[in-house]
Amino acid sequence: MSGPHATQIIEGYVARLEAELAGLPADRRRELVQDVRDHIGESRAALGRETDADLHNIVDRLGEPAELAREAREREEVKRSNGQHWGWIEVAGIVLTILAWPAGAILVWLSGVWSRQEKLIGTLIGAVAFVIGFPLFAPLVGPTLGRLVQTLGGPTPLLIPTLGFFNVIGAIYLAFRLSRRETALSRVTV
Repeated sequence: MSGPHATQIIEGYVARLEAELAGLPADRRRELVQDVRDHIGESRAALGRETDADLHNIVDRLGEPAELAREAREREEVKRSNGQHWGWIEVAGIVLTILAWPAGAILVWLSGVWSRQEKLIGTLIGAVAFVIGFPLFAPLVGPTLGRLVQTLGGPTPLLIPTLGFFNVIGAIYLAFRLSRRETALSRVTV
């Protein structure tokens, strides 16, 4: 016998899961939802007398739909990048992130090896130095830095040139993430 609200509990959970899986390919979404339905069905079959509390426990053990969807997206990202090793575009992207940030940022975004999050972090780190040093932004940056230098005084003028190291930091971050990905791929393929 099923719990009084069995359909609402299960279908509500599945609907939330389907909504969270929206960014995945349709066949992968169907597969995941079917796996969850199968698991719920098996767990329900193992129950003697089913209550709403039992059903809530089953879906609680599965986890939040948002978390399941996040893990599914991460696995999908690994599948897409699996087998993609770095090449000239990644090397040029890292080097140009230091020497010519806009060109480096474009190459980083064109690469299929880094994840979207890695691309965003690497790009934003390099953007700091670009925005501060780009002449078009001088009317905004100059007065702000000028007031900062006056307020802090002392060694502040020596610190301003170090902002150029943000490009180097961005390139190091991207190279580090690339080497970590290569290490992980070599462990998977061995």
